[in-house]
Amino acid sequence: MRRHFFLFTLFSLISAPVAAEEVFLVKVSGTIEKGLAAFIGRVMDEAETDGAQAVIIEVDTPGGALDAALTIRDALLYSEVKTIAFINPRAISAGALISFATDHIVMVEGGTIGAATAVDMQGNKASEKVISYFRNEMKATAEKTGRSPELAEAMVDEDVEIETLAPKGKLLTLTTEEAVEQKIAEFKVEAVTEDDKLDEVLKLFDLDEVKLTRKEINWAEQAVRWLTHPMVASLLMSLGFLGLIFEFQSPGWGIGGTLALVCLGLFFGSHLICSL
Repeated sequence: MRRHFFLFTLFSLISAPVAAEEVFLVKVSGTIEKGLAAFIGRVMDEAETDGAQAVIIEVDTPGGALDAALTIRDALLYSEVKTIAFINPRAISAGALISFATDHIVMVEGGTIGAATAVDMQGNKASEKVISYFRNEMKATAEKTGRSPELAEAMVDEDVEIETLAPKGKLLTLTTEEAVEQKIAEFKVEAVTEDDKLDEVLKLFDLDEVKLTRKEINWAEQAVRWLTHPMVASLLMSLGFLGLIFEFQSPGWGIGGTLALVCLGLFFGSHLICSL
């Protein structure tokens, strides 16, 4: 009887499914907006649920919306999964905040990180209130991930002076060599092809034997990304209000009202989806 029980237990252990170790790869490219933030949030939730070994964020962005960057920052900073920012080749503005929120930063040769001051839709420098807020967000993020808070502040506020790197009146942007020297980035990747670069990143963290899963944005998230792009969102809002003005000035229901409903519906609907 005991022998049968032992054999049954052994068979159960052998036949039980073993959770496959995985590394998730996510690309952050182009303008950062709320649709991208929703996508990153979903991936991080899946990584925790599936027990992923790490999440690699491949960054190549000139920046984007501040609120979207903060959402991504929180998703990365407070995750229990190991996070790695692979800057290939630039993490500018909001991209720098996202990179600072990860556990590890790796950069390709010739890469850059920094120039993170907040600007408005016209590219003009934001108010002192916004600059102060974003400066301290960068500082707090750097403090939590063990990086230099002074360098993080200098990327946002041109009044913060860093000797030999950023004189007063100039924003800080670091090259790959400088980032490694200042311990913002841990490693420099020297491979040439994209596949070789990624393989080198995996080897740096002993993840080259782990299954790599590339997480792709779905069609709904892609549509939301497009609708929440700062340029598209502002256009939808402008057309919506213009439609309302034309509708109020004409009798009955017309094209203006229809245009307003469509544009404002797309604007508020896409933003509502991102907040769910």
